[in-house]
Amino acid sequence: MSIASISNAPPFAFYKGFDLYPLVYKNQPVQTWPRVKPDGRFNASIVICRTGYRPGSEHTRVFRLENTLWENIGTARRGAVQFGEDIINGLVAGESVVSL
Repeated sequence: MSIASISNAPPFAFYKGFDLYPLVYKNQPVQTWPRVKPDGRFNASIVICRTGYRPGSEHTRVFRLENTLWENIGTARRGAVQFGEDIINGLVAGESVVSL
């Protein structure tokens, strides 16, 4: 899923004047030899934009959850939304929505 694919979608969640759009995608592990079967886990990012603005505008930012793998799509979505709320609340070091 990309920002272009969510530009017409409704927000997944609203929080303190921001729209939250979780992006979930299959984990692409580094290829090694001998090859192992993919584990079927998911990575996630969160798109945060001011309410009333569309994803992809200057009032939007994408935050990736680093080093976090999820067992299924549902937990990845919930984790991404929680991460977005934590960013908005100022609980994630080095990340901010002030410029939005």
